[in-house]
Amino acid sequence: MSSGSEKVTKIEGGELRVVAERYNSVVKRLEVEAVVTHQGSPTPSRKVLVGALASLYSKSPELVVVKKVLSELGMGVSRVQAYIYDDVERLKKFEPEYMLKRHGVGG
Repeated sequence: MSSGSEKVTKIEGGELRVVAERYNSVVKRLEVEAVVTHQGSPTPSRKVLVGALASLYSKSPELVVVKKVLSELGMGVSRVQAYIYDDVERLKKFEPEYMLKRHGVGG
């Protein structure tokens, strides 16, 4: 993944910083890796992360899917893997049913 321009946003209890992004032209989605710092606060919810990424990339929250949130125990740091789709049809085509339900997108 190539590093994009510096993308940082405040979230409740911390900060989200995009560390890598890559556009997958076959699937038509942006694949994003981010680091969330949240010292003294719990790991942010997927809903908070979806909202932060949607606003950062000026996309609708329904196009953002948070695939993984890996927290480093006791460090107040989490790594996030997310996909930002070009349209809902692509999202429904490539995401598994459980992920659609997790993100509230009709299958």
